Amino acid sequence: MRPTLIVTSHGNMAAETLNSAKMIVGEMENVFVVSMRDDDGLAGTAEKFDAILAKLNPETEIVVLADLKGGTPCNVAMMKASANPTMEVVSGLNLGMLIEGLFSQMETAQELAEYLENIGKNAVDHLEKVLPDEDDEEYEE
Repeated sequence: MRPTLIVTSHGNMAAETLNSAKMIVGEMENVFVVSMRDDDGLAGTAEKFDAILAKLNPETEIVVLADLKGGTPCNVAMMKASANPTMEVVSGLNLGMLIEGLFSQMETAQELAEYLENIGKNAVDHLEKVLPDEDDEEYEE
């Protein structure tokens, strides 16, 4: 069984990234969202994590995808991971990482976290422009 995913961010980014992933892959199980609001701070965000963690078996493998390294959602995830040997945290949340995480058949949080880190890094690319060829009929009006 693949690890449970917790997607966390400032504002609605985590929830909306999950909604975008659902458009592509459909409904998925074992994925939770922690959205930090303006007034949550460290304590409020930690409470949201605690509510999710209370629902899970303590042995559950968990990968947290956080929006920003050093931000409060990521810092809270790191605090929770410090007390949980089956939890890993990966920062730099993007849609590609989440989709891969939802489809993954990897069974350990460590393995999945390393894989998703590489997916995230490879998702960033400066793309070359492709200009239409004047003789290409597709681009004729």
